[in-house]
Amino acid sequence: MDNCDALSRVPYFRGLEEDIVCSILEYSLVKTMPKGKYLFTSDEICEHLYIIKEGMIEICQIGEDGKKIILHHAAEGAFLGDTILFEEGKYGADAYAVKDSELLAIEKKNFEKLIYDHPEIGIRMLVDFGKRIKKLQSFAAEIALYDVRKRIIRLLLELVRGETVNGKNAVILANIPTQDEMAFRIGTVREVLCRGLHKLEKDNLIKVKRGEIVIYDLNKLKNLVHEEEDSLFPITLPMGRIKVVSETF
Repeated sequence: MDNCDALSRVPYFRGLEEDIVCSILEYSLVKTMPKGKYLFTSDEICEHLYIIKEGMIEICQIGEDGKKIILHHAAEGAFLGDTILFEEGKYGADAYAVKDSELLAIEKKNFEKLIYDHPEIGIRMLVDFGKRIKKLQSFAAEIALYDVRKRIIRLLLELVRGETVNGKNAVILANIPTQDEMAFRIGTVREVLCRGLHKLEKDNLIKVKRGEIVIYDLNKLKNLVHEEEDSLFPITLPMGRIKVVSETF
């Protein structure tokens, strides 16, 4: 992927005139990140913003007990650091390369100048921030109003979403995220998630195996909740590693 393609994947820049894109590239430097290296840490002052060209970056925080909490998995086209663009502060989280990655790095002060020169970029950012806030509000309401069982079901349906499967067949979700990742995703803890999955097993709706979940009847699962077109959950998972198989049992 060349630099222009990388920029075109960022919602803020999509459809911009060529001269504006070129002006962004003038301020950009390519940065390579080998797997296992940190792009930045939570206590670093934010001086650069990053656009992922290739690879995947894990955004996480480390608790006082040393436990890592994964906040986000960012892949091609993701923009890192934008939420603290207009303040002087630290990144607030660690960014770790989970695979060999290549990014475009833009100095924060230069990006601020771009927004002053091209206000349409700033307007697009405000629209996107508004969507994120709305999503967080919906997620908070979901936690307050709905039980964990429904959140688990909606998460399972999201893992299948976008795949062509026969609703009458069983669906195998292989290479799924860890239970800690899934629990954090839906606003709970691993123990509660495990109990919820076990209850779905007792109802003969799913089967949990090591590294995979079998959904026996996808249509029956859908009928238990109101499925949204877009993801409800503001925290993303490494969806690219999930394998979905539809089989008759």
